[in-house]
Amino acid sequence: MSEDQDEIFTYNYGDDFPAALLAIGQALLGGRPLNSNFGPQQIMKMLSTAAVYRAATPRRPGKGKPLPQSDQEKEMEHEARVSAQKACQRLIVPKPKGETPDAFIRRLDAHRQAPEALVIPMTAPEDEMLFAKRMVAVKANENPDVIILPKSSRETDAEFEERLDVCKKTPCPLVFMRGAHESGAQFKTRMSNQIKCKRPILPKSAQEPEKGFADRCKQQTQCEQVIHNFDPEREDEHTYFRRLQVHREKTGLGFEPGDKQALTKWLGEEKEKPVAAKAAEKTEEEGGAAIMKKAAQETEAMKDKEAKLAMELEEKARLEKEAEAEAQAEEERVAQRVTEMKQKAKEAQVAAEAEAARKASFGLEQINIQSIGFMPLKKLLMERGVPKEDVFGAANKFALQAVAKKWAADIKIEWIE
Repeated sequence: MSEDQDEIFTYNYGDDFPAALLAIGQALLGGRPLNSNFGPQQIMKMLSTAAVYRAATPRRPGKGKPLPQSDQEKEMEHEARVSAQKACQRLIVPKPKGETPDAFIRRLDAHRQAPEALVIPMTAPEDEMLFAKRMVAVKANENPDVIILPKSSRETDAEFEERLDVCKKTPCPLVFMRGAHESGAQFKTRMSNQIKCKRPILPKSAQEPEKGFADRCKQQTQCEQVIHNFDPEREDEHTYFRRLQVHREKTGLGFEPGDKQALTKWLGEEKEKPVAAKAAEKTEEEGGAAIMKKAAQETEAMKDKEAKLAMELEEKARLEKEAEAEAQAEEERVAQRVTEMKQKAKEAQVAAEAEAARKASFGLEQINIQSIGFMPLKKLLMERGVPKEDVFGAANKFALQAVAKKWAADIKIEWIE
């Protein structure tokens, strides 16, 4: 099956399409808007294709070119980005409004250490600490063409860091932020399945049944195509559960919400059960034995859930401690690089000012070419700033005079007969 087989229909993300994807898409696509009705795999393929970059070498031509300087980038920052771009295989987005200088440096460092990643700049409501943790996650995931989305306003700091932990370990190229219609528990359910899944799991939609959401998250770990969440504009709940059934049986195919023709093709025509059979099933399900069995199952499931939660909390505490240590070390490295850059800039400025002062101190010198010797003239020209290679290339004083006339505006020498 084609990897994009499930992308041939319109996707409806509702309130859950990440705005950060639109921003990076516009930067990588030369200002063209990103279509928010494409499937997540098609979107990632489009962005990764647009972001491909290869620096030219003596043996092969380059591919792509660094993105132009933004209004927010200072000249030194632009030069730093172009320099970092040479070591990367994916384009580096220019500095946007709202990204601090330290965050910009962190992002360039993340690009160098993860040269095939697609990195979104610091985005509100992220602060520098949360952004630093996202950059740590970028460097921890070695898979190419991965985008780690910034923190959303719907996520707590703890939920954002939980998603980062998943992003460090999953091969999935795009892990969605907490959805507009997800509770904290539902977000955890999605993350616990996403860490085992190569395909993005879409957030819970507005009217998606709880059972359907849980089943979809679990099924996605087995399916090659992205399972669209419940879409009440194209299907009812019954059709939705039929679609989940065909996804479970045909794991290599993708199915559009409301496509009853495809459901019939793979599942066959629905057979209406006799009324008496339905009533018998309902009576049996509501019987005392069924209720007791269900209660026992729920109790066992609760115990398993509590044990799993305790293990997850312990693992999360360990990962948080490691992330904080890495973030602190990263801050120290960035601070050191900033100090070194400032020192180099200061030294260059001092050298330029000294050279300007030296040239300004020269007075006009009148020289008779007939009376001055070769070595004194040679020494005078070097003192006044004529390059050594030009001076040493002259065989006699008349050749030195010709060299000096090329630099007449800088060395303040007047020739007299």
